[in-house]
Amino acid sequence: MAGPRLYTEEEVTHQAYDIFLELAPDNLSEQDIEDFNMHREELGFIEEGEPDDQWQDFVALEIESEHFLQVLVGLEFENQDILFAKILISRDKDAPFCHILWKDSE
Repeated sequence: MAGPRLYTEEEVTHQAYDIFLELAPDNLSEQDIEDFNMHREELGFIEEGEPDDQWQDFVALEIESEHFLQVLVGLEFENQDILFAKILISRDKDAPFCHILWKDSE
């Protein structure tokens, strides 16, 4: 019996970023959107890695690190990074899932 069909980390990172861009206007302040759009070319970052333990507080499923990826989207300034979204996304082609923790708007 074959295991799950998984997207590559690169594919799922692109998916997460596309979802971020689609949903950001509904979940971030106008100022956050303006800052991101103004600075993303030179200061923007997208980091992927294993999901951290914080996700268990937000999702009611077992997070197997080989089936999920955590993607961070933000801006990296000299004195402080701004994290706009922390994304948990499934790599399993047959079990799509995505949950986003958005930056709190001030």
